[in-house]
Amino acid sequence: MAVLGSTLLSLCFGTLLISASSADYPDRCMSFSTVFPTTGPGIKINSNIYESNRIYTISVPVDSSTNSVVLRAMDTNNNSSIGLWQRADHYCNGSVLYQRLDTREGFFKANWQSPRFTNITVEIQAFVINVNRVATFSSLKLKNQAMITTSPSMTSMTSMTSMTSMTSMTRPTTTRSPTTNRFPTTAKTATSTLTTTKSFANRIFLSPITDAIQILLVFLTSKLLF
Repeated sequence: MAVLGSTLLSLCFGTLLISASSADYPDRCMSFSTVFPTTGPGIKINSNIYESNRIYTISVPVDSSTNSVVLRAMDTNNNSSIGLWQRADHYCNGSVLYQRLDTREGFFKANWQSPRFTNITVEIQAFVINVNRVATFSSLKLKNQAMITTSPSMTSMTSMTSMTSMTSMTRPTTTRSPTTNRFPTTAKTATSTLTTTKSFANRIFLSPITDAIQILLVFLTSKLLF
């Protein structure tokens, strides 16, 4: 019984040590004591529009005191880690750690491959850790392509509607001008005047001939009678 009790006590003690160790270091990549939001430029991405199965380049500003950089990509819908990080020094529970040997200021770059899911909201998070185990935090959300892309059919319908409206607004209204209405009347009047003028001229020209013929007829009649 004493041996059995000693064995159970040892197992319980070991379990407590493991639990305590897990609670103190839930993610060995997150081995920093304090986190502050960044006051300088945040992380940058070569494209802020999310596309499935695409490789993104993440640029994180660092300085001479930066010891390591921790990165992770989260789906904010369910707060889960997504995607694959390339060539990390440590792969942890939902995050990756990159050791930094270069002490120059500038940007640390890492590549992340997005998953094949499309209906997600992605947030890239960066923890820049200095030699004193103090981290500065910055993040950036990727825009959902489905929300910013307009359907081609809707765009076409919208364009046609706009063009129709503009055509209706700019189309000149045809009205009959009084001057236009007078054109036929003027033409008829001119034609009538011309006809009257010709008739009058004919009468003037034919009148002497008619008189001469009448005189001639009278003369011939008198000769025949006498």
